[in-house]
Amino acid sequence: MSKSLKIHEVDRFSGQVTCLAHVANANKIVKQKLTGRQLEMFKKTVFGPFLDIELVFNNPLIHHMLLRELKKPGIDSISFFVRGKIITFSNDDFLLITGLWRSHTRVRRSEESSQELFTRYFCNRSTSDAFHLNLLEEEYKKLAFENDDDAVKITVVYYIEVAMMDKNKQKNVVDRILFDDLKI
Repeated sequence: MSKSLKIHEVDRFSGQVTCLAHVANANKIVKQKLTGRQLEMFKKTVFGPFLDIELVFNNPLIHHMLLRELKKPGIDSISFFVRGKIITFSNDDFLLITGLWRSHTRVRRSEESSQELFTRYFCNRSTSDAFHLNLLEEEYKKLAFENDDDAVKITVVYYIEVAMMDKNKQKNVVDRILFDDLKI
């Protein structure tokens, strides 16, 4: 394979990689909030494996590796040029190294696309009000779920927005489409 970097060395500029994802804090809150049964249901979703991972984000290392990423046509792998060698990780390699695994349970939206969950649990917010991530986090901690399915569905939305997405909690608004009657 020829060495063709995604970001050519002449195009690089100094910068700082930041991470606003809050996986460790979200894991703590989810484990405190959900009952044992709800926690087991959540662990069967695609985000379940992250609950047992102590994730430490090393900003300089990630930045260093991304500057060495190679252009490669394979969609299920990523390659880097490090110390004169090409290192390629497939999707399965990544899952093996990180200790994650493929989830057999998929979270899907229903075709009806309603905001029933949002309305039921966050009705104190009008549709015109901005519902920022910090409000989702505060409200999530206080919620009294009507059933286990609702608990898992709202936890999936919470996990997507707070733990997985690199967003500023005070500035970014919750994507209400995520509340569209999730099927678990």
